[in-house]
Amino acid sequence: MNSQSDTKSSTDKLWTRSFIFICLSNFTVFVSFQLLLPTLPLYVKEIGGEDNIIGWIVGIFTLSSVIIRPWMGRLVDNRGRQGIYIWGLIFFLFTTFLYSWTTSIIWLFLLRIAHGLTWGSVTTTSGTVATDLIPSSRRGEGMGYFGLFINLSMAIGPAIGLWVVNQFHFDALFWLATAMVLASLLPASLVRYPRISTKPGKESKRQPLLSKGALSTSLIMLLITFTYGGVVIYIPLFAEAENISQVSWFFIVFAISVMLIRPLSGKWYDQKGPQHVIVGGLLAMGISLVLLSITSTLPMLLTAAAFYGIGYGAVQPALQAWTIDRVPPHTKGSANATFFAAFDLGLGTGSITLGTLAGIIGYHQMFLTAILFLFVAFFLFLFIVHREAKKPVID
Repeated sequence: MNSQSDTKSSTDKLWTRSFIFICLSNFTVFVSFQLLLPTLPLYVKEIGGEDNIIGWIVGIFTLSSVIIRPWMGRLVDNRGRQGIYIWGLIFFLFTTFLYSWTTSIIWLFLLRIAHGLTWGSVTTTSGTVATDLIPSSRRGEGMGYFGLFINLSMAIGPAIGLWVVNQFHFDALFWLATAMVLASLLPASLVRYPRISTKPGKESKRQPLLSKGALSTSLIMLLITFTYGGVVIYIPLFAEAENISQVSWFFIVFAISVMLIRPLSGKWYDQKGPQHVIVGGLLAMGISLVLLSITSTLPMLLTAAAFYGIGYGAVQPALQAWTIDRVPPHTKGSANATFFAAFDLGLGTGSITLGTLAGIIGYHQMFLTAILFLFVAFFLFLFIVHREAKKPVID
């Protein structure tokens, strides 16, 4: 990036009223999600589920969100953002509320499908609204800050969720998760949604569900969240097996690390491009998985959390910004849908596959095996960079 882009970057306003409100709305939605992420495996055991069921309960949520995302991406490109986002939040509120009334594995499984569909709708739309509101010259920085609110939810959500379960049990947890979604409706209603030009009629019907320009970067995200599914979902059970107490600190350290790196990595992306940010992030995540494969104490667990947070915090917004940079403006909804569908598919298949693998070879070897997916992501990234150095990708 040259000095001209740096000057423009300093004059384009990022922190508008609407950008702040979409960040706040998305934050409360993600807090609701993060409250359930480490506690749901414990709830599955509470109502009589076996260890091998946990991965499926987690995985079906993300897989159902994968199904809905491409359709929602095309819908927000063709119909606009506001109505879809508000109604998505209302349905997400209803499905979250139903957890308090679900006490069997089969009903929980069905609820997770419905919850995943509404989750995919809400987060696809909110991510697209954010890209609408961020100046193109500050996209890396803007997506970094947008993600910072998500990572703040990571800092407080899992820790609060585990604390609430220990102090008040699961009913209080589900009511709190419902209240957080309810709170998201106020800032969502205050956003001034940009008017987006759409392609009416036959053209919009022929628009592909997945964005061609977003596929390669989304595949890298899938490989990364495959490992993320193994780390975040199974850390509480891993710590229990290793007799490591105060596991909530893992999520706090992880989230703080992400929050510290994101503003820096976003500006680095805008100034230098994606190469250094993504390669450095993949390296940090690899170090974390190596540490987890030999972890038996809390200090080592927290060190692994810091490295994984730094790596994930750098890579995720850089990949999303790079994805949006590679597609035409009128397909940003489809591009975001493709990106987050890959995110969810990686999380879902990772939680199922790595959870099954942990039952066979143990958690330590599972974490070590997960490094292979980061290697594949690294070489895929090098391939994309080499290809684009010769010919730009056109969607």
